[in-house]
Amino acid sequence: MTGGLLHLRLACDGQGRTRLVERRQRYPLITTTVLPLDAGPGALIYVQNAAGSVFGGDRLHVDVALEAGAGLCLSTPSATRLQGDVLSVQTIRVSVAEGAFFESVPDVLIPHPRALHRQCTAIELATGASAIVAETLAPGRVARGERHAYQAISLRLHVDLDGHPILRDAATFRPGEADPSLEGCLGTEGYVGTLFALTQDGCHEELADRMNAELAALPGVHGGASPLASGHGAVARVLASEAPLLRQAMHLAWDATRRCMRGHPAPRLRK
Repeated sequence: MTGGLLHLRLACDGQGRTRLVERRQRYPLITTTVLPLDAGPGALIYVQNAAGSVFGGDRLHVDVALEAGAGLCLSTPSATRLQGDVLSVQTIRVSVAEGAFFESVPDVLIPHPRALHRQCTAIELATGASAIVAETLAPGRVARGERHAYQAISLRLHVDLDGHPILRDAATFRPGEADPSLEGCLGTEGYVGTLFALTQDGCHEELADRMNAELAALPGVHGGASPLASGHGAVARVLASEAPLLRQAMHLAWDATRRCMRGHPAPRLRK
């Protein structure tokens, strides 16, 4: 059981480049050095779990602050494995200042048998800020015949704009209470992904149309996108039968939103 902590603060220098100006970290959460993005301005940072997995009882907290005009893509070097039959919790808090751009594109969560995990993400956007947030979940270690053998996985996302709520999203899977493989839930696909594109530019319908066009052209994937009711972006949800298809679909949705919001393609992250 660990109480991991990661605090990052990023700002623009005089040349408009994003720099890491403050970092505090406590085991097991560590980061790579700041890397340049190969698609547009901004920085890329990988968050690593030195323990190799999230274990039951872990309490992990990530706190990210982007100052005005900064750009950050936060990812992971590999899948996050969830182990143990005691609740683990990860909280993520992000503040995005005026004109800043935040992206969270981690690899897939893979729950082991009996895993019990809760993840809560809170994002505060200032006027003129924007963000892209992706979440993906596997049904388990499928190669070992483990599908939906976990206790429960809960994912929460809260987004505020200048202190006012613009998005509340929640997804909980409890196989012991309702089989996720039933028709009307995840069906036989099992791999699920969600991508939120958060913007204040009034392009929410265009974002949804672009993601729908990309997902419709990808065989073997069920998915769709729609504008957010708040008018501050769009959301896409994807179901796939295997991890490579989910990864491809999520990258296409990410690329479509990034081109629309930033005028740059989604980078191919180094794994």
